[in-house]
Amino acid sequence: MPKKKIYYFISVFFIVFLTIAGVNVRAHPPDDMNLLFNSNTNTLTVTITHGVPDNATHFVASVEVLVNGSFDFFYPYSSQPDLLVFVYEYLVVTNDGSTIQVTATCNIGGFITRTLGGTPPAPNGGEIPGYMGLYLVLVVSVITLLTLIRKKLKRHK
Repeated sequence: MPKKKIYYFISVFFIVFLTIAGVNVRAHPPDDMNLLFNSNTNTLTVTITHGVPDNATHFVASVEVLVNGSFDFFYPYSSQPDLLVFVYEYLVVTNDGSTIQVTATCNIGGFITRTLGGTPPAPNGGEIPGYMGLYLVLVVSVITLLTLIRKKLKRHK
């Protein structure tokens, strides 16, 4: 096998390896959050889905609650109870028709916000969600690089 083909295959291997390695270590916000409020007991139940490989180093660092747009409380955490799904309960005093907004923030980066009651916030327009834009740029760059390398190898045969 010619040296140029060996270099080509090594380049492809490292590009694929770096792409896969980047997916596993990237920071990400919690995947999902569900809110349930019991008005009889004034208990807010927050169910958070945040899949992590180690809940002591990558976790939901804080939960912030706003009632009717005003800051109600902020809970910092140093780990999360489970590697995937966990539940927190908070005592929240509200009036009839109150809006409760909860934001859960990852210690490495990113957050998720959900609203209970009132009118839901308008969706953001035109943006690519999460890291999808970064992945699109990465994929296009890799394809372009591989095409250029392949053309260069064909010219030198």
